[in-house]
Amino acid sequence: MSFIEKFDVLLLDVGHTFMFEGYRFSPKEDFAATYRSLNGDLLADELVNNIIFTVSRRIKADGKKPDFYERLPPVISYLQKHPQANNLPANELNLLEQVFANHEVGVISQGYVEVLHKLRKTHHLGIISNIWSTKDIFLKEFDRVGIRNLFEIIVFSSDFGWIKPSTKLFNQAIENFDVEREKIVYIGDHIMRDVGGAKTAGISTVWINRRGKQLNETMTIPDLIIKDLQELI
Repeated sequence: MSFIEKFDVLLLDVGHTFMFEGYRFSPKEDFAATYRSLNGDLLADELVNNIIFTVSRRIKADGKKPDFYERLPPVISYLQKHPQANNLPANELNLLEQVFANHEVGVISQGYVEVLHKLRKTHHLGIISNIWSTKDIFLKEFDRVGIRNLFEIIVFSSDFGWIKPSTKLFNQAIENFDVEREKIVYIGDHIMRDVGGAKTAGISTVWINRRGKQLNETMTIPDLIIKDLQELI
Protein backbone atom coordinates (compact mmCIF):
# COMPACT_ATOMS: atom_id res chain seq x y z
CA MET A 1 0.00 0.00 0.00
CA SER A 2 1.38 3.41 -0.94
CA PHE A 3 1.35 6.19 1.66
CA ILE A 4 -1.64 8.08 0.26
CA GLU A 5 -3.75 4.92 -0.06
CA LYS A 6 -4.23 5.18 3.71
CA PHE A 7 -6.30 8.32 3.23
CA ASP A 8 -9.61 9.32 1.67
CA VAL A 9 -8.97 13.07 1.54
CA LEU A 10 -5.93 14.98 0.31
CA LEU A 11 -5.77 18.63 1.31
CA LEU A 12 -3.20 20.71 -0.54
CA ASP A 13 -1.30 23.93 -0.24
CA VAL A 14 -1.04 25.95 -3.48
CA GLY A 15 2.11 28.10 -3.72
CA HIS A 16 5.28 26.02 -4.25
CA THR A 17 3.15 22.88 -4.12
CA PHE A 18 1.53 22.98 -7.57
CA MET A 19 1.64 26.70 -8.42
CA PHE A 20 5.00 28.33 -9.09
CA GLU A 21 6.56 31.63 -10.16
CA GLY A 22 4.40 33.64 -7.75
CA TYR A 23 5.22 35.92 -4.80
CA ARG A 24 7.32 38.20 -7.01
CA PHE A 25 8.03 41.04 -4.58
CA SER A 26 11.77 41.57 -4.79
CA PRO A 27 13.16 45.12 -5.01
CA LYS A 28 13.98 44.40 -8.65
CA GLU A 29 10.36 43.80 -9.65
CA ASP A 30 8.82 46.40 -11.99
CA PHE A 31 5.47 46.90 -10.29
CA ALA A 32 4.98 50.09 -12.29
CA ALA A 33 5.01 48.10 -15.55
CA THR A 34 2.19 45.95 -14.18
CA TYR A 35 0.32 49.10 -13.14
CA ARG A 36 0.65 50.49 -16.69
CA SER A 37 -0.50 47.18 -18.18
CA LEU A 38 -3.67 47.52 -16.11
CA ASN A 39 -4.22 50.99 -17.62
CA GLY A 40 -2.90 52.90 -14.64
CA ASP A 41 -1.61 56.34 -15.60
CA LEU A 42 -2.01 58.64 -12.58
CA LEU A 43 0.94 57.59 -10.44
CA ALA A 44 4.65 57.88 -11.14
CA ASP A 45 6.62 54.67 -11.59
CA GLU A 46 8.79 55.27 -8.54
CA LEU A 47 5.73 55.80 -6.34
CA VAL A 48 4.02 52.62 -7.52
CA ASN A 49 7.18 50.58 -7.03
CA ASN A 50 7.71 51.94 -3.53
CA ILE A 51 4.11 51.43 -2.40
CA ILE A 52 3.82 47.82 -3.57
CA PHE A 53 7.25 46.82 -2.32
CA THR A 54 6.81 48.33 1.16
CA VAL A 55 3.30 46.93 1.53
CA SER A 56 4.55 43.45 0.62
CA ARG A 57 7.29 43.71 3.23
CA ARG A 58 4.87 44.87 5.91
CA ILE A 59 2.39 42.05 5.22
CA LYS A 60 5.17 39.47 5.21
CA ALA A 61 6.51 40.77 8.53
CA ASP A 62 3.07 40.81 10.15
CA GLY A 63 2.33 37.31 8.88
CA LYS A 64 5.26 35.96 10.88
CA LYS A 65 3.80 37.24 14.16
CA PRO A 66 1.51 34.85 16.07
CA ASP A 67 -0.71 37.79 17.02
CA PHE A 68 -1.68 38.05 13.34
CA TYR A 69 -2.39 34.37 12.67
CA GLU A 70 -6.10 34.94 13.17
CA ARG A 71 -6.45 38.60 12.25
CA LEU A 72 -4.27 39.44 9.25
CA PRO A 73 -5.81 42.47 7.48
CA PRO A 74 -6.51 42.39 3.73
CA VAL A 75 -4.13 43.95 1.22
CA ILE A 76 -6.47 46.89 0.63
CA SER A 77 -6.26 47.75 4.33
CA TYR A 78 -2.46 47.97 4.13
CA LEU A 79 -2.74 50.18 1.05
CA GLN A 80 -5.22 52.48 2.76
CA LYS A 81 -2.83 52.95 5.67
CA HIS A 82 0.29 53.46 3.57
CA PRO A 83 1.53 57.06 4.01
CA GLN A 84 2.02 57.47 0.26
CA ALA A 85 -1.30 55.90 -0.70
CA ASN A 86 -3.80 56.77 2.00
CA ASN A 87 -5.03 59.90 0.18
CA LEU A 88 -5.44 58.26 -3.20
CA PRO A 89 -8.92 57.86 -4.72
CA ALA A 90 -10.61 54.48 -4.26
CA ASN A 91 -10.15 53.50 -7.91
CA GLU A 92 -6.38 53.96 -7.64
CA LEU A 93 -6.23 51.91 -4.45
CA ASN A 94 -8.18 49.16 -6.19
CA LEU A 95 -5.77 49.31 -9.10
CA LEU A 96 -2.78 48.98 -6.77
CA GLU A 97 -4.51 46.02 -5.15
CA GLN A 98 -4.71 44.40 -8.59
CA VAL A 99 -1.01 45.10 -9.17
CA PHE A 100 -0.22 43.39 -5.88
CA ALA A 101 -2.36 40.37 -6.78
CA ASN A 102 -0.69 40.03 -10.19
CA HIS A 103 2.67 39.70 -8.46
CA GLU A 104 1.42 37.27 -5.83
CA VAL A 105 -0.26 34.76 -8.14
CA GLY A 106 1.81 32.17 -9.96
CA VAL A 107 1.18 29.75 -12.80
CA ILE A 108 0.20 26.08 -12.87
CA SER A 109 2.01 24.01 -15.47
CA GLN A 110 0.48 21.15 -17.41
CA GLY A 111 2.54 18.60 -15.51
CA TYR A 112 0.90 19.53 -12.22
CA VAL A 113 -2.52 19.70 -13.85
CA GLU A 114 -2.06 16.05 -14.83
CA VAL A 115 -0.92 15.11 -11.31
CA LEU A 116 -4.00 16.72 -9.76
CA HIS A 117 -6.32 14.94 -12.19
CA LYS A 118 -4.71 11.60 -11.30
CA LEU A 119 -4.99 12.26 -7.57
CA ARG A 120 -8.65 13.18 -7.98
CA LYS A 121 -9.37 9.75 -9.48
CA THR A 122 -8.52 8.08 -6.17
CA HIS A 123 -9.15 10.75 -3.51
CA HIS A 124 -11.32 13.65 -2.49
CA LEU A 125 -9.32 16.86 -2.88
CA GLY A 126 -9.37 20.20 -1.08
CA ILE A 127 -7.29 23.36 -0.80
CA ILE A 128 -5.99 25.20 2.28
CA SER A 129 -3.69 28.02 1.24
CA ASN A 130 -2.29 31.24 2.64
CA ILE A 131 -2.73 34.08 0.18
CA TRP A 132 -2.61 37.81 0.83
CA SER A 133 -4.71 38.99 -2.12
CA THR A 134 -8.37 38.26 -2.68
CA LYS A 135 -8.90 34.86 -4.27
CA ASP A 136 -10.28 35.92 -7.67
CA ILE A 137 -6.95 35.98 -9.51
CA PHE A 138 -6.01 32.56 -8.10
CA LEU A 139 -9.34 31.05 -9.14
CA LYS A 140 -8.84 32.56 -12.59
CA GLU A 141 -5.61 30.56 -12.89
CA PHE A 142 -7.42 27.44 -11.66
CA ASP A 143 -10.04 28.00 -14.36
CA ARG A 144 -7.41 28.67 -17.04
CA VAL A 145 -5.89 25.21 -16.56
CA GLY A 146 -9.18 23.45 -15.78
CA ILE A 147 -8.65 22.26 -12.21
CA ARG A 148 -11.13 24.27 -10.16
CA ASN A 149 -13.78 21.53 -10.25
CA LEU A 150 -11.31 18.96 -8.88
CA PHE A 151 -11.56 20.46 -5.39
CA GLU A 152 -14.53 19.91 -3.13
CA ILE A 153 -13.49 22.75 -0.84
CA ILE A 154 -11.17 25.70 -1.46
CA VAL A 155 -10.10 27.61 1.64
CA PHE A 156 -8.01 30.72 1.05
CA SER A 157 -6.74 32.61 4.08
CA SER A 158 -7.73 36.01 2.68
CA ASP A 159 -11.40 34.98 2.87
CA PHE A 160 -11.18 34.83 6.65
CA GLY A 161 -8.18 36.84 7.83
CA TRP A 162 -6.73 33.64 9.31
CA ILE A 163 -3.40 32.26 8.16
CA LYS A 164 -1.69 28.93 8.63
CA PRO A 165 -0.65 27.58 11.08
CA SER A 166 -3.97 28.63 12.68
CA THR A 167 -6.11 25.53 13.18
CA LYS A 168 -9.18 27.60 12.28
CA LEU A 169 -8.13 27.54 8.64
CA PHE A 170 -7.57 23.78 8.68
CA ASN A 171 -10.85 23.11 10.46
CA GLN A 172 -12.71 25.20 7.89
CA ALA A 173 -11.72 22.65 5.25
CA ILE A 174 -11.71 19.49 7.36
CA GLU A 175 -15.30 19.99 8.50
CA ASN A 176 -16.43 19.85 4.87
CA PHE A 177 -15.63 16.12 4.71
CA ASP A 178 -17.62 13.43 6.47
CA VAL A 179 -14.59 11.31 7.37
CA GLU A 180 -12.45 10.81 10.44
CA ARG A 181 -9.38 12.98 10.72
CA GLU A 182 -7.07 9.99 10.47
CA LYS A 183 -8.33 9.62 6.89
CA ILE A 184 -7.16 13.12 5.94
CA VAL A 185 -3.64 14.21 5.00
CA TYR A 186 -2.31 17.69 4.29
CA ILE A 187 0.40 18.33 1.68
CA GLY A 188 2.50 21.49 1.69
CA ASP A 189 6.00 22.92 1.48
CA HIS A 190 6.30 24.94 4.72
CA ILE A 191 7.41 22.96 7.75
CA MET A 192 5.95 25.31 10.34
CA ARG A 193 2.80 26.62 8.66
CA ASP A 194 1.83 23.49 6.73
CA VAL A 195 3.20 20.56 8.71
CA GLY A 196 2.95 22.23 12.12
CA GLY A 197 -0.52 23.64 11.50
CA ALA A 198 -1.93 20.40 10.11
CA LYS A 199 -0.50 18.32 12.95
CA THR A 200 -2.05 20.69 15.50
CA ALA A 201 -5.37 20.21 13.70
CA GLY A 202 -5.02 16.45 14.13
CA ILE A 203 -4.30 15.30 10.60
CA SER A 204 -1.35 13.60 8.90
CA THR A 205 1.15 15.52 6.81
CA VAL A 206 3.34 15.34 3.72
CA TRP A 207 6.18 17.84 3.55
CA ILE A 208 7.41 18.89 0.11
CA ASN A 209 11.06 19.50 0.89
CA ARG A 210 12.19 20.69 -2.50
CA ARG A 211 15.55 22.08 -1.34
CA GLY A 212 16.59 19.23 0.91
CA LYS A 213 16.37 21.16 4.18
CA GLN A 214 17.43 19.33 7.32
CA LEU A 215 14.94 18.78 10.13
CA ASN A 216 15.94 19.82 13.63
CA GLU A 217 14.54 19.36 17.12
CA THR A 218 12.41 22.53 16.89
CA MET A 219 10.45 21.30 13.86
CA THR A 220 7.29 19.23 13.71
CA ILE A 221 8.05 15.86 12.13
CA PRO A 222 6.01 15.15 8.97
CA ASP A 223 4.65 11.69 8.20
CA LEU A 224 6.20 11.67 4.74
CA ILE A 225 8.87 13.79 3.05
CA ILE A 226 8.97 14.19 -0.72
CA LYS A 227 10.69 16.59 -3.11
CA ASP A 228 7.80 17.10 -5.50
CA LEU A 229 4.06 16.53 -5.58
CA GLN A 230 4.49 14.24 -8.57
CA GLU A 231 6.11 11.64 -6.30
CA LEU A 232 2.70 10.84 -4.82
CA ILE A 233 1.62 9.15 -8.03
